Parts: sequence; structure tokens; C-alpha cells
Amino acid sequence: MQRWQLTTGLAASALLAAIFVPSLVRQSAPTVPTTPQPPTTTPLVAAAPSPSGALHLDAGLDQGALLQSAGEERFLVVEISADDVEGSERLPVHLAVVMDTSGSMGGKGKITSARMAASELASLLGPDDTMSLVTFDDRAEVLFKTSGSEDTARMSRLIEGIKPGGGTNIYDGITQGQALLGDDSIEGVKRVVLLSDGMANLGVTDPVELARISGSLVSAGISVSGLGLGLDYNEDLLASMSDAGGGDYHFVSRPGQLTDIFSAELTQMGAVAGRGTTVDVELAPGVELLEVYGYDAARDADGYSVFLGDVHGGSVRKVVARVRVDDQALGEIDIADISLRYTDPTDHRALSTTADVDAEVTDNKRLASQSVDSRRGSSAASAAAAKMLEEGARELQSGNKAEANARLEEGEEMLRQLSRRYDAPALEDMADDFAEQQVEFSSSAEGHYEVKKAKESARGYSRY
Repeated sequence: MQRWQLTTGLAASALLAAIFVPSLVRQSAPTVPTTPQPPTTTPLVAAAPSPSGALHLDAGLDQGALLQSAGEERFLVVEISADDVEGSERLPVHLAVVMDTSGSMGGKGKITSARMAASELASLLGPDDTMSLVTFDDRAEVLFKTSGSEDTARMSRLIEGIKPGGGTNIYDGITQGQALLGDDSIEGVKRVVLLSDGMANLGVTDPVELARISGSLVSAGISVSGLGLGLDYNEDLLASMSDAGGGDYHFVSRPGQLTDIFSAELTQMGAVAGRGTTVDVELAPGVELLEVYGYDAARDADGYSVFLGDVHGGSVRKVVARVRVDDQALGEIDIADISLRYTDPTDHRALSTTADVDAEVTDNKRLASQSVDSRRGSSAASAAAAKMLEEGARELQSGNKAEANARLEEGEEMLRQLSRRYDAPALEDMADDFAEQQVEFSSSAEGHYEVKKAKESARGYSRY
């Protein structure tokens, strides 16, 4: 079978197609070739470069021509690409490291690795960069603030004296870190990097409120990244704080990764191409939003918005949605008007660019089958499969190992079929990853590591 149909002899495949994969062609449509052919008409997609900024917008459906009255669901794929930021243009970075020093950090060499990584980060500061360090247990303490590269030796001595003990007051730590970067005279990129190995159990502990606090100063140019160390922390909390704060989230599976991740954060922050980046999608009448993959999208009556935060130079981000299109009338139809809003990190200008997405409703089966966009389809398929991977991780987290693997099996099968449809070997590789993940799920005892690893992988598949 080369396409997903709602009528199938396999109940699992039917459920998969109905819920997770757009019904690319219904029963009345012909078989799509294994290797999609280029469209025979001008593609009804949009690509809109920003004339004065570093971010570029490209958007379209995974299939440009829709078969009349087929009742199709489609993927709407929005891609944001960023120009490379040359080394000579690197922005000054002002970093506030907020380090958990609660009692649990004393085990498995975590506090030792955290101290080493913080010292290494201090040694990497450029002449215009600054670093502050906040430690927190029962309460937060500012160990040093806005210190530059000339203070590396002093910073290292203070870092070396950090000792673990007490509870986990993430609220106090994050607010102190934000306060250190709140001076309007500070120019450049301002980032709080939160490192924790545990659950918030003192101060404000409500995840929604902590995420709100994390995002409260985004408009002032202060973003937040979360690094989860070990297996005891709440990965959903750190991920949501990072999303709201416009930064990045990382699962640190072993303490030795900290130095590399801290260094990568510093490099990326100096190469920010757009800050406070938001994608707004206004759907045309007759286009129904079914779901947005991988993001907590803000929905309204006309469409949805997704906050991306900082976008780094040379990177590509994607936002994939599943939509249902009214395909009753022949001819060209509007699908969506899309806008990209962001702030230039160098001169603080508010910039935007737009793209329109259209489609052709046709009664020509061949035209419909030939209009498959392999690149967008492959990108969308990985986002749809990521949802299955995350759901599998949550089932494993709940102790439902059989159901967790069932979700991965469905994802693997979908990826292999869509790899053939889109002529996309990368999807076959991703299917192999799903197969390996099933083995790991089956052999795991408690599954904490596998859950965190799978959730982080799902974020990557759905966003990049």
C-alpha cells in the first residue's frame, strides 16, 4: 500500500490514518507513484524572504492540488530559516546561570560536573560578554553578577566553593536570574540558563505559574533555557519554561555533557538572528485546524499562533499543522495567510514578513497525485510521528509498556509507508530509530531515562 486510506483491513492502521496522518488520497483516488513526480502546473505555495531581516518564511501544503470532494486532510508546513551570523557580527552575550545546589546534586558527581561546566563557560566569555551565577536550594543566592572575561579566575574560585544541600526553590532562582539581566542599559543577548536535577518543592511550585514567570520578560529581551540533569527532574516543567521563555531545553543524560551544552548555548546565543519570533496563521474560510504538532499553539477563531522565541543563525525551524480543507468547488482556493514577527537583535527593530498559501481543487486524479511535495511531506511526516513517540513515552511513564510500544509500532509503520510515498530515505532512518526505541522500552526497568530521551527526541522531530 502506497498511501494512507481510512478503509483498511488493519484496525491499528485505520486508527493511525484517521488520527495522525492526513488522508492523502481517498478511495476514489488513483495509486500514487512510489516516487512522486513534479507538478505539471505552477506550484501553489509561498516563499517570502524578509527584505530587511535575517529570517525567511516559506509555507505550503504537502500536496498542492486537491481532488474534488475527496474530503482530504492535509499537512500545512511553515518553515522559518535564518541567515548565518558571521563571527565578526557575534552579539555580546549576557548570561545568568541559575544552578540547582539542592541536596540531590551531591550524588553521582553532579555538583562536581556542574562546577566544572560553569568554570569552563566562564573561560569562554568574550571581551564584551558577562556572566552571573545564581545558586538555589531552599532560597537563591547570587554568587557573582555581571562579571566579564577579566574576572575568570575570581569566578572559578567562587564556583569551586559551591556545596549542595537543602530543597529545590526554582522560583527564587529563576526570578533572581532574570533580575540580574533586567538593566535596560545591557546591550546584546540576555539569557537565563536554568540547571536543575529535581522537582520544584519550595516557593512557587505550580508549573503554569513557573512557565508564566519564565516568559514574563521575553518582551524585555530576556530568554530562558532549561537543562535537566539526571532522572529526577520534571522534564515537562523545564520544557514548558523554556518554551515560554523563548530559549532551548536539553536533557542532560550524564553530567559530562554539561560543558558541551553550556558551550553550545554560549555560541548559539551570540548568533541569534531573530528574537521573540512568532508565527501567526490565519486560516481561510473552509479550512479547519485539526492539530498543531510539537507546540502549545494559541488558537483563536481564525487560526493559531506559535511562539518560537530566539531563532539562531543558520537554523531552520518548522511548524506543522494538520488541517481539513473544503474541496467541493473546482478552482483555486485560499488556504492560509501567514505572518512571521520578530525583533532584530542588533537594532531592536520590529520586523515581519508574510506568505500566502493556496491550493487547486481539481477533478484530474493524475494532477492531484503529481502535486505531492516530497520535501514538505517528509518534514510533516516526522512531526506527525513525533506525536506518537511522545505519546509512547507518556504511556511508558504511566507503566503501560505494551501500549507504549504499540504507539511506536504505529509510528514505525507510518514512517516506512510515507518514506516510499515521499521518496524520503530520512523517514526510513527515523523508522529504524523507532524500532530501536521499542527495544529500549521493552528492556527498560523503570524507564525514567527512556522517557526523557524519547520526549526530547520528539521535540526535535516536530520542530526541526
